[in-house]
Amino acid sequence: MADEETPMGEELNRAVELLIDRFAELSIRYALVGGLATTLRGRPRLTQDADFVLDIPQITLPRLVDGLVESGFSLDRTTVIREYVQQGITAFYFGSVRIDWLKPVLPLYARALADATELTWNPSHQVRVATAEGLVLTKLLAFRPQDQGDIKTLLIANKDDINLDLIRREWSAVADASDPRTVWLETKIREVIPPGK
Repeated sequence: MADEETPMGEELNRAVELLIDRFAELSIRYALVGGLATTLRGRPRLTQDADFVLDIPQITLPRLVDGLVESGFSLDRTTVIREYVQQGITAFYFGSVRIDWLKPVLPLYARALADATELTWNPSHQVRVATAEGLVLTKLLAFRPQDQGDIKTLLIANKDDINLDLIRREWSAVADASDPRTVWLETKIREVIPPGK
C-alpha cells in the first residue's frame, strides 16, 4: 500500500492516482508492472517511475492522452500516440516521475495484463497489479541487474504460493532450458523455494 511508510513519494502517489482514475473513467484494461509493482508484491524499494501494460482501443487513446495533459502530465500528444500505436511503448512524465506504457503485444505482457489483481493503493484507490508470476516473466525479458534482484525478491516474498508451473510454461514459449535466463531462474528457484514446490 502506498503511504508514508513506503519509499514512494507524494509526486509518484499522485501520478498513479491520476492515471488509475483516468483508466477507470475510460474503462481501460491495465496492469501495473515494473519496480513499483515489485514493491507492492515483494518488498519496498526506491523507485520514481511507474510502468503500465495497457490495452487501449486506438479510438480512446487521444481522449486518454488529452485528459492526462489537462491533469498536469508532461507529454507530446502526437509522439505518445504514435509511439504507443506503432512501437508498442512510450514514456512521458508527471513532474519528475517517469511513466512508461507498454502495449501487450508479447504473450508474456498479455498474460501479465490478464492475470493482474487489485491491491489497495491508498484508502480511496485500488490499483491493478501484475501477479508475482507476471512480474517474474516480464522481468526475465528485460533481465537487467535490477530485474534479477526484483525476481529474487518476488520469489522470496511469494515462495509459499507462487505458481512455478505457470512461470515455466509461459517462459518456455520464449526461451528453452539452455537459455542463460532460464538457467539463472532455475538456480534462484532452488536457492529460495522449498523443494517440492
